[in-house]
Amino acid sequence: MREIVAVAQACGITLGEDAVAAALAQLDALPYETTTSMQRDIIASRPSELDAQNGTVARLGAAAGILTPLHTFIYSTLLPQERMVRNWRLDEQSQ
Repeated sequence: MREIVAVAQACGITLGEDAVAAALAQLDALPYETTTSMQRDIIASRPSELDAQNGTVARLGAAAGILTPLHTFIYSTLLPQERMVRNWRLDEQSQ
C-alpha cells in the first residue's frame, strides 16, 4: 500500500495521512476466510484485474521513477497465467 501512496503522490494525487492505516484497518476487519475478486478469478482461471491494479501501479511507478517491487513482482509472477486465460500473445500489450 505504501507503493500505491508513493505512486499516487508522484502523479499529483494527495491521499490522506491515514490512507494506509485506514485501508489496513478495513482489511483487518474482514473475516479470515475472505478472498478478493482477483484471487477468486485467478483460482478459477478467469481474467482478473491484474493489469488494471498491479500492472498500473508498476507502470506508473516506473514512469515516475518510483520503485514498486511488490506490485512488479505480483504482476510479473501472475502475468503468464493472465496471458494464458486471456489468450494474449507474448507481443501484445496488456488490454
